[in-house]
Amino acid sequence: MKRVCLSIVLLTAMAAGASAQEFRGGITGRVTDGSGGRLPGVTVTATHVATNVASTATTNGEGDYSILYLTPGVYTLSTELSGFKKTVREGVEVRIGDRVGVDVKMDVGKLEETITVTAESPILQTTSGSTGQVIDEQRISMMPLSDGNPFVLARLAPGIAYNGDLKFSRPFDNGGTSGIVTGGATGGNEFTLDGSPNMASGRRVAFVPPAGAVQEFKVETASFDAASGHTGGATVNVTLKSGTNALKGSACTYYRSEKLAESDFFVLKNKAEKPKLGYKRPGGTFGGPIVIPGLYDGHSRSFFFGALEWLYDVFPEPASATVPTEALGP
Repeated sequence: MKRVCLSIVLLTAMAAGASAQEFRGGITGRVTDGSGGRLPGVTVTATHVATNVASTATTNGEGDYSILYLTPGVYTLSTELSGFKKTVREGVEVRIGDRVGVDVKMDVGKLEETITVTAESPILQTTSGSTGQVIDEQRISMMPLSDGNPFVLARLAPGIAYNGDLKFSRPFDNGGTSGIVTGGATGGNEFTLDGSPNMASGRRVAFVPPAGAVQEFKVETASFDAASGHTGGATVNVTLKSGTNALKGSACTYYRSEKLAESDFFVLKNKAEKPKLGYKRPGGTFGGPIVIPGLYDGHSRSFFFGALEWLYDVFPEPASATVPTEALGP
């Protein structure tokens, strides 16, 4: 079988005013003073570390705040109110579809004074009823992938069983890619890409992006959120990478030796000559800021990102058939 697949992803992202859906996350919480009293009117700002794009909200009369529609990434959260010291919390990670709960306590003092807190985001998500497994960028880049298909890692989520053909898990094999069953549920699964449906006929995934273009994805096995629920199976919520304030790129190629490859079982059984094999998979990514002369101050608000992957795969695919015997005649 000879198959050639060329995957290209080219994105131009506007950090402000972009239209997206449930793949984005949020940070919510409550701001109090040293005695536990709730503080209204506090300015709460979440700044994306990689792009320096800030989102702001103000606490209500109960001291509660909610900053929504945040693209996945690491954020710095700051709170400001006259008569209180400025509080900065670093390293708040917002994953795909997360609602991270972060409560803040402010101390009386001058606004010019700053209290910096470095802490990890809470492991237990108390603001959402959905359960699932997030496959982040580190896992995608460090774990072995079948022919560069990032969605094969969905099989590692709790409650997932694979019922597809292991031989056909390449990015263009959408049947094998979609062959997962959640908790024995009948029916198929739902795939989304940056909040948009990514489905083909037969409840199969339509497009599998290059692994280097995927920021992370979440396999929800128990979806109680109103944004989900179109199927009895899992929802695979995928978000793609975007450029940052720094130019970044990567290039790679995968080599598979034909001499070290064993012949197919049925080829050996029929004592046929070893067929010629072929496998090539180069790829790369590149992204960064869109710089407008005279307006760039070191932090852009517009970014670009591109990814390219080529897969050339040649291998034998034996087939079985039933033919009439000589006794049956012509």
